[in-house]
Amino acid sequence: MAEDRPQPDADAPETAGSTWLPWLAWGWVALLMLAAVAELTGWADLRLALDFQRHFR
Repeated sequence: MAEDRPQPDADAPETAGSTWLPWLAWGWVALLMLAAVAELTGWADLRLALDFQRHFR
């Protein structure tokens, strides 16, 4: 009686643990884009703010 068993819902929301992964990935993409724009345009203030190595010394 396979018809009596509830079928998994295809539209069920994702698990809570995997919902932050896309946000994290897009956050890193945004930071890399800002760093590239700062380097290409010569914005010294933005380059200093995005200097990741300085924060981890």
